[in-house]
Order: sequence, then structure tokens, then C-alpha cells
Amino acid sequence: MAKYLMVIILLLAALTLPSCEEISTPVLPVDEITPTREVITASFTPRPTAPPITPTPISTFPPTEIPTPTATPSQKPKDIAPFHFVTSVAGLPMDSTGEVQVRALADGSVWIITSQAAMRWDGQAWEVVLDESGGVLAAVDDGGQLWVLRQDTSEISAWQDGQWTSYGADSGWTNPGYFEVSWWATEPWNVYTDSGGVLWVPMVRDVRAFDSAQWKVYSLADIGFPTPEMEDISIVHNLAIADSGTEVWIGECYYSGPGPLGGGGVRWYDGQIWHGEDAPVGLKCVSALAVDDHEDVWLGASDSIWHYDPTSRSWTENRLPELLLSDFNFTHPLQLIVDQAGDVWVIEQMCGGASCDVQVNLYQIHDGEWSLSIDAEYWSSSFKQLVLDGNGQGWLFWEGKLYQLDEHPLEPITSIDARGADVSPDGRIWVVQGSGDDASLQVMEP
Repeated sequence: MAKYLMVIILLLAALTLPSCEEISTPVLPVDEITPTREVITASFTPRPTAPPITPTPISTFPPTEIPTPTATPSQKPKDIAPFHFVTSVAGLPMDSTGEVQVRALADGSVWIITSQAAMRWDGQAWEVVLDESGGVLAAVDDGGQLWVLRQDTSEISAWQDGQWTSYGADSGWTNPGYFEVSWWATEPWNVYTDSGGVLWVPMVRDVRAFDSAQWKVYSLADIGFPTPEMEDISIVHNLAIADSGTEVWIGECYYSGPGPLGGGGVRWYDGQIWHGEDAPVGLKCVSALAVDDHEDVWLGASDSIWHYDPTSRSWTENRLPELLLSDFNFTHPLQLIVDQAGDVWVIEQMCGGASCDVQVNLYQIHDGEWSLSIDAEYWSSSFKQLVLDGNGQGWLFWEGKLYQLDEHPLEPITSIDARGADVSPDGRIWVVQGSGDDASLQVMEP
């Protein structure tokens, strides 16, 4: 009996042994369990397919520093006849239009001005005089002073011979408020010096004169211009001063989005009082002014070129014939010159019903008779400029070519990628041409 009892006990022990081993398996606390998904993630190594892409930094505007143009060209210097190579301007920063202002002075220096920089060539090397991160208005007077109007218009600054001077309220300068050059302006903002050494500065709501000590502000009412009845318009004042005269001529024009909208006509100052309210030009947009070698005054106002003879104090109107106006409504004179033969050359913007940015024409007025010389789409090339050399010979930069204004029909004498031009007091024509490493300063003798 005891034997059978022992066998039964051994059998029961054998049958319960697996469940005892399972129960004895240790159970881990929840916070010590490592989920299978996370274990896989931690140990997974991606299969290489391509190197990681590093984004290329995009340069921001404006640049932090204007590079000094190098006088050493990367390529062999090249004359562009009839011009002669002067110096390389490789690295020259251009404005958004691809153009620059060029100012050639009597001392032989040449300035190049953009909206952010002003650089001076002294015959040997370039000097960066102005390097601004924000847009500025800058112009050089006849004496070599650089005048700068920044976004804070409560003062105006001048540079000469390495020294900066600021003029504020204590010198008579008043804050004109926000000021920028209208997109429609026919020339860059500039300053002008009369024969007495007085500096004249055109603004939107006034014109200012500086006698080296104090500023005198002439309001629109002082000058005799009417107060504009329209709001939200740009007002541009164009100036012209005879080399040996004292009279200062001012043309006024109103602009809106589509183009010119009329203006206050023309006024002139004889050193004592303002004249011109009764001028036959009337309340027109006077967008171009020039004084010839005889100190006769020529101005462009819509479809007419007016001539003023200071000796007889008489006006003559040269109106564009309807035939040459073609299908356009009116014209907007951009530039004009009077050559040694007395012929007037004028660049006219042709205006339709919607705007004035379709076509631009070059006309010649000979003995009062108009003729069309060149026509082109307005946007085909931004830089177009008329200049007179020291002999009174007219020249035209147009569509990447140079024309001598004395042949019929006009034919280009050379190709030149002009970006800005000026005539120095000795009659030489200076031009900045090309871009990038190919940009250079060239000069042509009269």
C-alpha cells in the first residue's frame, strides 16, 4: 500500500512541474519594459542612397559691403573706337536698371554713382566714398562735393577731400519729408551750380539754394507754381542753368501711374525775383530743359519744343506735326540738345491711351522742320542718352550703339554697351560700358 502511494505522489509531481517553472518566471515592472518598436528604431541604420543636400545660401539685398572696382582688368584692356580705354571697373555694382550715373569734373576726376555707392576715380585708383546699405540720393557738384540725401531727410550731408559735413536746421535746411525720385523722372536727381557759386537742389515741394553758409527754401508759392489739385501724384522739378548766366530755369511736371499729367509749366529766377507765370508754355508738363551756347533756352512740353530768346525776350513754339504723332495721343520729351548747327535733337516718349511706355522716338528739328530719325520699342534698351562734345557735335547712345548726329539717315559708327555717360568741362565724353569683369571707363576726345 505504501508502495502504491509513493508512485501516485511521484506522478503528481511530474505533471505539475511545467506550470511551476512558468509561474516562477520573473515579471518586470512596466517602466523597465523596452518596447520592441523603439528597440528597432534605435538600432536601425538607413541604407545610404545619396549624400545629404546642403542648401546654397541666397545673397540678401542690400549687400553688406560695396566692392571697390579694380583698376586691373581680368582681360587685356580694349579701346572701343572712337573711345579709348581709361581703366577697368570690374566688380562695379549696377542699379536695378543696369545703369550708373557718370560725372566728369574739371579737375580730371570721374565719379560713378548708384543708389548705394559713390566712387571717385582720381586718375590712378578708385576710392569708394559712399557705401550705404539703404537707398540714398547722391549727386556731385561742379566743385567735387558729393551731396547725399538719406532716408532721414532732416539733414543733408556733403563730402569733400575725405571730410563729411552735415547741414540741418541751424543752416536753414528744413525737413522735406519722405523724398524719392519718381520712376517717370527724365533724369537722375542732381544738384546744379550757378555762375555765382550758389548750389541749387530740386525737391518735390520746393527748390533750395545754398550759398556755402545758409540754405534758402523756395516753396511752390514762392516760385509761382500753382498748388496741385490732385493728390497721390509725383512732382518732378527739372533745372537748367547757363554756364555764364545767373538765371535758374525750372520746369515742373506731375506724374501718376500711367505717365505725365500736366504740371506748372516753367519759371526762372534772375537773382532777384521769379518770372514765368505769363509764359505761353502754360500749365504743361515741362520735362526737358537745355541752355545752348548762346544762352538761349529750349524746353520740351508735351508735343512742343519751345525756344526762348533772352535778347528779344520772345518765345517760339515748334509743335510736332500730327503726321509724325501717328496713332499716339501725345508725347513726353525725355532729353534734348542743340548742336553747333542750331539743330535740335529730342528723344520723345510716345504716349497712347493707357500709358507712355510703348515706343520712344528720336526727332530732329532743322529750321523749324521736324523729321523722324530713329524709332524703337521703349523697353528694348534702357540706356538712351544725347550728349554734346566740346565742339558742339551731337552724339547719341542708343540700343547698344553710338551715333554721330550729322548724317541722314543715321548710321551707328560703333557698338558699345553704354551704362552711363557725361561730358567733362573740356568737352571730352566719358562713358562706363559693359558689366561684370568686362566693365570699363572709356573716353572720347572732341
